[in-house]
Amino acid sequence: MKAALDKLITIGIFPLTFGAAMLTSYYLAQQGVPVEFALGGVTLTAMFIIAVFERIHPHVLSWNQSQDDVGTDFVHLLISQIALPRLLEVVMAVLFLGLAVKISHWLGHTIWPSHWNIAAQLVLAMVISQFGEYWVHRSLHTVPWLWRFHATHHSPGRLYWLNAARFHPVDTLLLQFVSSLPLLLLGTGETVLLLTLTWSAVHGLFQHSNIRMKLGPLNYIFSMAELHRWHHSLDVKEANNNYGNNIILYDIIFGTMYYPKDKEASANIGLSNLDNFPKKYWGQIMSPFRWEKTAARPYAD
Repeated sequence: MKAALDKLITIGIFPLTFGAAMLTSYYLAQQGVPVEFALGGVTLTAMFIIAVFERIHPHVLSWNQSQDDVGTDFVHLLISQIALPRLLEVVMAVLFLGLAVKISHWLGHTIWPSHWNIAAQLVLAMVISQFGEYWVHRSLHTVPWLWRFHATHHSPGRLYWLNAARFHPVDTLLLQFVSSLPLLLLGTGETVLLLTLTWSAVHGLFQHSNIRMKLGPLNYIFSMAELHRWHHSLDVKEANNNYGNNIILYDIIFGTMYYPKDKEASANIGLSNLDNFPKKYWGQIMSPFRWEKTAARPYAD
């Protein structure tokens, strides 16, 4: 009985929770609940579920032990995942919403196919928004000065739900900008935007979670934990793959999907060549500007 329950959790925890989150967000949007409240409620619920299952169904038992990182990750959550995205929304609305309106007036209609089924619109939104995000993420690994900012995200020695928020603000702004701008200019509807935000939030939490999961064929759709753990590998040749933040489509297209079937990613993760990388929030924020003190040696293939 226990073995059957373990297997059910392993294969079902992500699709069931993710599906419930998406359906709940859609329902709340249909009821006129403001985006902030709908997204916040769904995300907090997902956080609770994931935190519980990390304890009762862990992938790596030692990852449940604090590495003096919870406080740092919580500050990252408040700034990079809550404050900055809201600020960027306001700035982009001021700078680009007028342009989006002018485009729709010039064409006589919005470009976005709002007459499509909501599921089709969501798929289109993910395909469009994730293209730029894939290339920016890939550049964050392959362009040395950009890596200085992205190293913060790869600095943890374990994966658990809260370090999904560990991003340098510059990193956050770049990724949010390139994923959001196309949807804004195309006139994407509010419900679709809420669903893309829900997808990103819940997927990101699971992607970094310490829950034992097996997604099987779903690994060719989602850039989920089985794939993302390789992305946090100490081996750069393994880590420089699986750049998709929410879908794995572009890794498949551009040949950067890494999914060996005969082994699992090592539990030893982090920065193999940045031994001096700071542990506290302010040190991580300043690290790109103090790189000579931060880097033991350059990050290179």
